[in-house]
Amino acid sequence: LRKMSDTITISNDFGYVIAVAAASGIVVWTQGFAVMPARKAAKVEYPNFSVYPIKTDEERLYMCAQRAHQNTLEAYPGFLAALLGAGLLYPKTAAALGAGWCVGRVGYGIGYRTGDPKKRINAGTFIAYISFLSLVGMGVVGGIRKAAF
Repeated sequence: LRKMSDTITISNDFGYVIAVAAASGIVVWTQGFAVMPARKAAKVEYPNFSVYPIKTDEERLYMCAQRAHQNTLEAYPGFLAALLGAGLLYPKTAAALGAGWCVGRVGYGIGYRTGDPKKRINAGTFIAYISFLSLVGMGVVGGIRKAAF
């Protein structure tokens, strides 16, 4: 058995990772903020979360905005875990990929909020998924290498 280290050294470059993690909160917030005017236009009262069946264009726009935000929230914990894990070992690359995820999620939301759910699949979607999968891969491979398996 080998002795485990008592300390973890974090590179100063990890500051980029922290900045991207904080900035990603703005992406999540703006996705949610976009739901409010759509909710008002569709006349969806709180605490109702969805409209079914969708009968008007306003209801469709609301549901698309709501889904864009909800899907971003569903992806967010995994993104943060992957960003922080990969960022411990590869801070600059992880920060760049994290910024890519943020830009991609903005594009995804813009496409979804058109009211045509098919438009959620766009360049932003691919940028976000490639960035996320790269972060996961970096974290897994880097973690295994660090553990010296």
